[in-house]
Amino acid sequence: MVGYFFLRIFIEIFRLTPFGVLYVISDGLAFFLFRVIGYRKKVVLDNLRRSFPEKKEDEIRRLAQLSYRNLADTTLETFKYFTAPIAEIRRRCPVLNPEVVNHYLDRGQPVILAGSHYNNWEITGITMPPTFHGATITAFKPLTNKIIDRYLNSSRSRTGMEMVSMEDMFKTMRRRAEEPVVWILLADQSPSNRRSAHWVEFLGQDTASLPGADVLARKFNFPVLYYHTRRVKRGYYEVVFSEIWKKSAEAAEMDITRAYARHVENIIREQPENWLWSHKRWKLRRDKAPTE
Repeated sequence: MVGYFFLRIFIEIFRLTPFGVLYVISDGLAFFLFRVIGYRKKVVLDNLRRSFPEKKEDEIRRLAQLSYRNLADTTLETFKYFTAPIAEIRRRCPVLNPEVVNHYLDRGQPVILAGSHYNNWEITGITMPPTFHGATITAFKPLTNKIIDRYLNSSRSRTGMEMVSMEDMFKTMRRRAEEPVVWILLADQSPSNRRSAHWVEFLGQDTASLPGADVLARKFNFPVLYYHTRRVKRGYYEVVFSEIWKKSAEAAEMDITRAYARHVENIIREQPENWLWSHKRWKLRRDKAPTE
């Protein structure tokens, strides 16, 4: 209950905070996280160094500093979006080509829409569902605090998003496999199980990857698309869809995981600072214990 109380205080504070002031606060938060307390600083710098060994140290540190601004912007914007008018959120993040997804939905074909933790991934849960010609369902990992969990999922569902726990995703997908549904999965973080992971090359490294999108797409023969959240300028984004794999039943195991990894890598290389580098992406080693 205490955690929920403080969350609501933060949300109410940012309800009254203009976006211009929000970014002044964000700059201060980014400086505090990077320069003062060094929040996951070693993780961020190590991830950048191993992903871009060709870059000099001053460039690595510049990217790290910019990544903290991206993290601060995403965090504070998300607080703001909990109460911001839906019309304002959609104005700040239009969906440019929903016809790429609706092409399948209009034929009664469900799709898997894969995303990543790039720029503000939370805003898309508000802006995308109204543009689709079918239901939108996303997988989430339940929090231990059930009150906060219900509140967050209620906020994320304001424009029609249906929230399904990761544990229930397969049975829900099987039950609704004949419906025109958009199934949203974020698959760019490290899996918890080394042995069931798909090992692919990602940013020049042997990388344990979540197998879900690949396994589910081949099981149900759902095409896999990607949604890219591009930052137009600070506080403004746009969503663009592209195809990763059309005929999933014809794919071999890990084909879709590899294609997804290449897709995400190409986006990250364009503007590395906008990805979530504070995640311990390479904590797993093949046939070895997790690194610290």
